[in-house]
Amino acid sequence: MRKILILLFACQLFSFQEPIVYLYVLPFENIDSDPTVEWIAPGLSDMVNGELKNQPGIKLKTKEDLEIVMNDRRLMMRQPRGSRNFLLLGKFKRKLDEIHVDIQLVDISNWEEEKTDKIIQKYSEIPLLNQNVGSSIRKMISSYIPKQINKNTLTYSSYSKPKIQKKLDPVYSESNKLVYSLDSQIAELEASMDALLGARKREDSIPEKGVTRKESSGWNMDFNIDERIEYNPKNAANTKMLSTVLDQLLNNPYDIELEKPELIYHNDDELYMTVRFPVSYKLKEEIIKDMLTNLPYTGLEQNGSLTVFYFNKESFNFTEKVVNRIKSGDYRAVPIIRIYDKNENILVVIADSPESYIHSKNSSRVLYIPQNQFSHLIEFTVGGWSMQVAMETVEINAVYEMILPVSQMEEMNNINLKFVKENELESFLDPLL
Repeated sequence: MRKILILLFACQLFSFQEPIVYLYVLPFENIDSDPTVEWIAPGLSDMVNGELKNQPGIKLKTKEDLEIVMNDRRLMMRQPRGSRNFLLLGKFKRKLDEIHVDIQLVDISNWEEEKTDKIIQKYSEIPLLNQNVGSSIRKMISSYIPKQINKNTLTYSSYSKPKIQKKLDPVYSESNKLVYSLDSQIAELEASMDALLGARKREDSIPEKGVTRKESSGWNMDFNIDERIEYNPKNAANTKMLSTVLDQLLNNPYDIELEKPELIYHNDDELYMTVRFPVSYKLKEEIIKDMLTNLPYTGLEQNGSLTVFYFNKESFNFTEKVVNRIKSGDYRAVPIIRIYDKNENILVVIADSPESYIHSKNSSRVLYIPQNQFSHLIEFTVGGWSMQVAMETVEINAVYEMILPVSQMEEMNNINLKFVKENELESFLDPLL
C-alpha cells in the first residue's frame, strides 16, 4: 500500500510539470550512397537542430539517446505527464539535377507512422532545400507541441510584482498524512492477521517454487532442477512478429530487377557480339520498415547505409529452429543465372559467388561464367541471450558480360535468376554443367 501511495504521489508531482515533446533526430540517409551528395546529410541534420533547438516545449535527442530509451523503456515513465516521444527519419537521393528528400515522423510509444512528407528541390538551390525541409518538419511537429503560457501579458513590472507566498499543494499534504496514518494501521492489521492465521509460524505451509522469500535465516528460494524455462508466454506477441520478419529475411529478403540485355557489336569481327545483362539487388523496403516500426528492438545502431538491430530474450523467445539455422549459415544463398533458348535448353550458366571451388569449375555443355559481383546485404549474429541483425540499405548494380557467336545470341529467349543455398550450390550446378 505504501508503494502504491508513493507512486500515486510521484505521478501527482509529474502531472504538475508541463508536457514535453522529445524528438529523436537520426542522421539523414544517403539512399544510393552517392558520394557526390554525401555532404548534404550533415547539413540537413544541422538544419533540423538549428530550426527547433530554441523551440519551447521541444527537447532534441540524438541517436545515442534513442538507444538508451530503447534499452530501458521505463525511462519514458519518468517524463512529465502528457509528453510525447517521436523519431524523425530522413533519407535523400539525387535524380539528375534534383534532390528528393523523404521525411517520416514515428511515434516511439507504438511505432506507428504519424506523418510523412516529400520535398523536391533543385541541386543548385541547397539553401532553399534546407529552408523547405525545416519548414516541413516544424509544421509536422507543431500540432504536438504543448501551448506555452504567454508571460509577456503582465500589467506591472517584475520589480513591483507582489511576492506570493508559496504553499504546499493540498494533495501533497494530504498524501503525507494518509501515508503515515496507513503505515501504522497496516502494521496493526498485519499483526492481527498473523496472530489469527499463524501465517508467519505455520510450518505445514508449502513455499512456492521459484519465488524469493525473506526468512530469519536469510533469503530463500525453492526450485526444481529438472525444470527448464525455455518459453516465456509474455513474449509470445513479440516473438510472433519477429518470426514473421525473420522468415522473410531468411527466405526471400531481396528485390531483384532484371533488365533487357545490351548488345555490343564487334567492328573487327561480325561473327561475335558482346552481351551484357544488368541486374540490380537490394533489400525489400517493407522488411526494413517492419524492423523499424513494428519490432520492439532493444538496441539500434545506424552508420550511413548500415543499420544494426539488437534483440534479447527479455522481449523475445528465440526458437531452437531459428537459432540453429542462423548458426549453421543455412540461410545464406547466392544467385544463379540461367539463360535459355526457345526450346528451353540452357545456353549460359552464371554463378555469382566468391567461393574458389565455384570458380574452378568448367563445362563443355554450356557457357559457364563464375562471377563475384553480388554480396550479402544482411548478416545475423546469435548467442545464448541476444541476437543482432545487420542490414545494408544499398543497391548492388551487377552487369554480367559475355562474348557469344551471333548465331547463338539470336537463340536467347529467356533469363532466369534463382537464389540457391550455399550448402546446396554444388549439387545444383553439377547436373547443369
